[in-house]
Amino acid sequence: MSAAMGAHVSTIARASASVLDSKPRTRASAAVMAGAFVVNAARQVAGSKRFLSRRTASRVSKTNVAARAEAKEIASADKTTFFAGDIGGTNARLQVWQVDASGASTLKFEKTYSTSDHPTFESCVADLYKDSEVDKASVSAACFAVAGPVADDRCAMTNIEWVVDGPKLSEAFEIKTVKVINDFAAVGYGVLDLSDDEIVTLNPGTAADARGPVAVLGPGTGLGEAMLFWNNEKAEYDVVPSEGSHADFAPRGETQRALLAFCEETLGECEIEQVCCGSGIVRIYEFLKAHRGAADKPELDPAGVTTAALDGTCPVAKEAVDVFLAILGAEAANLALKCLATGGVYIGGGIPPRLMAIIEKGGLLEGYLHKACRYTGVREGFPLHIILNDKIGLAGAKVYAMRQL
Repeated sequence: MSAAMGAHVSTIARASASVLDSKPRTRASAAVMAGAFVVNAARQVAGSKRFLSRRTASRVSKTNVAARAEAKEIASADKTTFFAGDIGGTNARLQVWQVDASGASTLKFEKTYSTSDHPTFESCVADLYKDSEVDKASVSAACFAVAGPVADDRCAMTNIEWVVDGPKLSEAFEIKTVKVINDFAAVGYGVLDLSDDEIVTLNPGTAADARGPVAVLGPGTGLGEAMLFWNNEKAEYDVVPSEGSHADFAPRGETQRALLAFCEETLGECEIEQVCCGSGIVRIYEFLKAHRGAADKPELDPAGVTTAALDGTCPVAKEAVDVFLAILGAEAANLALKCLATGGVYIGGGIPPRLMAIIEKGGLLEGYLHKACRYTGVREGFPLHIILNDKIGLAGAKVYAMRQL
């Protein structure tokens, strides 16, 4: 074992021990935590003498951009232009950025376009050129995050009749590189661009590692999940998409077990996504109406359930949100355990920021730490954050576009 590796293992062992109290159960988990993190240490930091802070790691990525710019013999006064976009079924949010040779980026133009006003995505990009008055020859790269399956930088969108085709866009607009990525993969890259005021930390983590694996999940229309792993050769994170939200729901306690039975009866199955997204909140609410003998409660959409929970006008809605947050916390921990997320767990999506007043009361964190679990000491090691930035996908498209320069 190298000296650098030995130092890292020692650091992790000390961090593991620090989360444990004098109880026999938690003392026993010290060995579990140390052993698990040693495996991750070997993969993540072999050959490293020390760890970078997350902000330092971000500077490394910017340095890579600068190096590539210098390799192209771009003068320090020159600026390179690129596009970033986040495309959903209703709107396409597009940005024009410029980056200088130091890797510093500046937002030059931003506009949200209605998809219904444009028969094709190409017509939308043409309007971006027109509205931003960008010189066509100046754009070197673009990245567009799209809501739908992506293969070979191409996505036939599911909710609208658009095809976002990177190679065709590159040819049509003479952009050297056009990348198309899944919208939740973009959320993963967007985590790398977050500032401190764009997150709320629920658990600081006792074994935090700035190069450790990162877990990202976000409930919205569905439940997205992804993981990030540090690439030593590139000195930056790679995003690995996941379909983990389609794994089976693992209930805790009587109420969640009854919820599972309700879903299996009505749906024939119960994926974690089916109880951990917008429609999942409604499903939990409908289940509780029957389970609590409150069939007279009104039918509500996801916004209606969360509003009633926040203003305290409906106890069933409040319980539905509490159950939802407990499930979300448990799934965040499950994803963290699967990748040893010492780099942090980030919860995004449109729902959690709206529920911060309830989240701060501790139900989500309780589900995450699961004090009755023999691995609670390991869970405590993983930092947990709520993402407040509602443009996180757009930020991720920007990060990935900069990597193409």
